[in-house]
Amino acid sequence: MKTELIQTGHLTSQLNVVIETDDYKTEFEKELRKQQNKAHLKGFRKGKTPLSAVRKMFGKSILGELINDKMQKAIGDYIVEHELDILGNPLPAPDQQLIDFDPKNLVDYPFKFDLGLAPEITVNGLEGVSYDTYEVGFGDTEIDEELDNLRKRNGTQEEIDAPVEVMDIVSASITSLADDAEWTGDITFMPDRLNSHYRDEIIGRTAGFEMDVDIYEFEKNASEDYVSKYFLKDAPEGIGRQFKVQLKGAKRLVPAEMNEEFFTKLFSEDIKSEADAREFLRTELQKYYASQATAITKRRILESLIDSNYYDFPDTFLKRWLIATNDKLSEDQVDEEYSDFTKNLTWTLIKQKLAKEYEINITPEAIRASLVEKFKAQFAQYGYGQMGDLDFDGIGDRMMQNQESVQKEYEELLSQEVLDQIMERVTLAERKINMEEYQQMIDDFQKNNAES
Repeated sequence: MKTELIQTGHLTSQLNVVIETDDYKTEFEKELRKQQNKAHLKGFRKGKTPLSAVRKMFGKSILGELINDKMQKAIGDYIVEHELDILGNPLPAPDQQLIDFDPKNLVDYPFKFDLGLAPEITVNGLEGVSYDTYEVGFGDTEIDEELDNLRKRNGTQEEIDAPVEVMDIVSASITSLADDAEWTGDITFMPDRLNSHYRDEIIGRTAGFEMDVDIYEFEKNASEDYVSKYFLKDAPEGIGRQFKVQLKGAKRLVPAEMNEEFFTKLFSEDIKSEADAREFLRTELQKYYASQATAITKRRILESLIDSNYYDFPDTFLKRWLIATNDKLSEDQVDEEYSDFTKNLTWTLIKQKLAKEYEINITPEAIRASLVEKFKAQFAQYGYGQMGDLDFDGIGDRMMQNQESVQKEYEELLSQEVLDQIMERVTLAERKINMEEYQQMIDDFQKNNAES
């Protein structure tokens, strides 16, 4: 086997690999004999098929797979042995010829691969820089809101005999007004979701109230498919748009009563009163706001490091690699999104450089624990209550089988650990902010994330 690396440009090289006949001939013949022992072709007993017939039928696929495996191993071994820090993956060179594997004529197989190499990384922006951290001030209003939300989430829907309010669930009948159609159906809706002129007409009304509507303009932003599925499910075709709506009744959310059962269900067996619950929520909200404020500081550090470090990338290779690995991307899309891609790549290189310098090691156990914690948080998103006897060990095992999720979690944990280490090393200036300032920061943070 022969390998040769040739520099082709700034941060680009070509790796030439030649798989010689002696590298694979013995293994190829061995694989043919294995296939011969397994083959059961018509006219021959199992294991007695002539080797020439096996070579003719299976030789091309066996040879192709064998050569591909050796070629991939040769590339990987060369990169590791010579400590090449590559970007993306090796790409077949444009002048690489297609190979027709001939099992009857064993020859040397040459391959050419283009490589994109990472630039040398130094990290600026860690010395002589100060970043703000935030302490969020909140009071009883936020605790009242949290308790109110928990009561609503755990409330019940009850029939009412009263004027309709905006958040009620209203039941009604609809009757077609088309001259040639006699059709009546039943629907439910919330006034809050209606277009304003219909909503204002229905608020304060009681059962028996009637009004004419354009059913396709009844709810805000409702598509024709939505109307057909939820309002005109059993209606005949050509039923038209105009209908008479008659209110039949309504249900209203009755928030859960704050009693001992409510507190122990949502919090813990140790919390049995409103005072205990409020203290628990105060502690949880402090943690939450502190976590959100820290996330904002970390984001600003990350953005500052990207802005403070410019790396020269092999742009032509990277754009080619992006298109080769995503068949949905066009050249125009790559050009349009390339700036964002290089920003992410810059952070990746900074992160890897600092992770090595800080001796950070993200273990499989840490990834597993983080995935399980995210599952728990999602499971408990409608309250702080108990989760029963769920098999979190089994859940963790299943999550670890999804390699894409595992890799994503690894990168996220690595980023967070690097940023944690940075925060311990840079100068931090603490600022106290009120809820209005905090909410504005969160809105800006979310907007910037959506745009990036």
